[in-house]
Order: sequence, then C-alpha cells, then structure tokens
Amino acid sequence: MKKVNNILKYTVMACLLIFAGILIEGCSNSEANTGIKEDKGIPVKVAKLEKGKVSLPIHVSGNISASKESRLSFKTGGIIESIYVDDGDHVKKGQVLAKLNLREIQEQVNQAVIGLEKAQRDYERIYNLYADTVATLEQYQNVKSALDIANTNLNIAEYNLKHSTIKAPSEGIILKKFFEENEIVGTGNPIFYFASAEEKWRLLVGISDKEIVKLKLGDNAKIFVDAYPDKELNCTVANIDNAPGYNTGLYEVELLIEDQNIELKHGFFAKGEIYPSQNIDCYSLPINAIQEGIGKMVVFYSVSKDGKVAIKQETNIISMSSDKVFFTSNDLYEDMQIIVDKQKELKHLDKVKIIDSDWLAEKLK
Repeated sequence: MKKVNNILKYTVMACLLIFAGILIEGCSNSEANTGIKEDKGIPVKVAKLEKGKVSLPIHVSGNISASKESRLSFKTGGIIESIYVDDGDHVKKGQVLAKLNLREIQEQVNQAVIGLEKAQRDYERIYNLYADTVATLEQYQNVKSALDIANTNLNIAEYNLKHSTIKAPSEGIILKKFFEENEIVGTGNPIFYFASAEEKWRLLVGISDKEIVKLKLGDNAKIFVDAYPDKELNCTVANIDNAPGYNTGLYEVELLIEDQNIELKHGFFAKGEIYPSQNIDCYSLPINAIQEGIGKMVVFYSVSKDGKVAIKQETNIISMSSDKVFFTSNDLYEDMQIIVDKQKELKHLDKVKIIDSDWLAEKLK
C-alpha cells in the first residue's frame, strides 16, 4: 500500500511540473508577441532642424570660355595667300597665323617711298632758294607740307604692310577659322576666333532681375563640369552687367574660375551655385529627408516631442543646394528632429524608434 501511495505522489508532482511549464511558456510567448510590436516601432534615423542666417544659392549654368577672347583680322583687305593654322590648334605668342598676298600692299609702300624721295628733293631745293631770298615763304611752307604728307603716307603704307600678316597676340588656341586660302577678305573681317591661354577661364551665366540685386563683385561660387563630375571648381563673381541682354532679358554675370590645376576646354558645359554675400534667416534640413515634392511644396516627417510618433510636415521651400533645402515657416521650431531615412515606409502618426541620431548629427556638421 505504501508503495502505491508513493507512485501516486510522484505522478501528481510530475503533472504539476508539466502544467506549470506550459503556463510559463504561454505567458512568455504572449508577452513576446505583444511587447515587441507595441514598444519598439519603426527604427529611424533623425537630424535636427537647423535655423540660422544662410546665403541662399543661385543656380546657374552655361559654357566655359577664356576670359580674354578676340577676333583676329587683317588691317586691309585683299587675297589671303597663306593660312598656317586650323581650328583647335594651340599657338605661341608671335606665331604667324596667316598673311595676305603682299604684292599690291608692297607696291603701295614702294610708291610712298618714291613720293617721299621726291618731296625731300623739292624741299631741299626750295629751302636753299628761300635761304638765298629767291623763293618766297609760301613756297617754302608748301614744300615743307608736301614733305610731311609724303612721310605720313609712307608710315601708313608700312603700317598696312605690317598688319597684312596676322600673328598670335599671346599663347592660346584657335577656336574658329572663318576663311580659307585664296579667298578675298574685306577690311576688318575676322579670320580667326582666338582664346588666350594666359588668362583665367570663366563661366558666363544669365541672372534674373530678382536675383541680380543679391549679388556683389567678389561673391563666391562653386561649379561642376560634365567632363570632371567629381571635381568642384571654386569661382568668384568678376563682372555684373548693368543692363539685361537684348534677346534674353537676363543680366550677364562673369564667374572667374580660380582652380587652374585641371585641363579645361572652350565650350565645356558647367552648372553650379553662386552664394551671395546677402544672408537671410531661414530653416534648413538635409535633402535626403524629403519624402516627396510638388513644385515648391515638399513633404517630410518629424518626430513628436516625446520621440515616439512620426508627424507628417508640409512646407514651401525658397531655395535648395546640392545637399540641403531652405524654407521659412511658423509651424516649425529649431532643433525639431527630422526623419532622414525610411520616409517611404512611414505614414502620419506611425510609431517610430530613433536610432543612431548622434552618428548622423556628427556627419551633418
């Protein structure tokens, strides 16, 4: 009988232990299934909304050119005898680029020399007669004037002869050749479009009247060219037109490129931003915080002050740069926490959990 009682005792204890284990496991699973979902939320990274005085960038684009360009031509017209360069050729200062057929121009010089020699003889004869009181003062003055005119004619002929040959005014590049050999060219018609390599490169851009008033000489700019997409070029505002272009209605602004350690070419397309010295008060946030945008209106998410809920925000931007957007709003406040990832997964009032905010804040400094 005692043995039976012991068996029943151990059997009851085993059943109690099994039942207790089932209860503990059920409670544990229930807590796991409810606690994680309710307590954690969607993990997000955040950055603080910044407020301060900033220089709102003006976006520009255009083609790079040499800061000193010229159209080279002959002083006189005639037949082009020789052209020694072509489009794209690099030339040195003083290098002969082209020359006219000099036969006619040389004959004009010879004629002027003969005229000067005759005027010199007439002057010496009349001068001696005038010294002997045989010639009158008027006769002396007339031959003196004739001598001066003959000397001037020779100077003109020699000047025309000199400028019947085109030489490179400096080291540079031939951008365009307009004529070929044996063609007849008129006085002053451009033969070459020349860009000096001794000057800095520049970017000419058009600016509207609303933006031109923000600029001053010496303002900074940064541009990129398609040929070097990873290279940022520093520029300064070197010239601002006082009147708009006749065809465009825009004011032309010249940006001098300070970086000279890369090879640029005439006509490279460039785009970038000018940073006016005039600053305004506004908010800014990283461009990767934007969920979507329509026109100037953008949508982004902030975190509630208790850090648990995503709040949908809408505002109109006033400008943007390559990494930030700028705006003014009375509904926002400084140091508001802005969600900078997983915006596509969020809806208004979704529960969130902030992660890695210190890392992101450090990165954005």
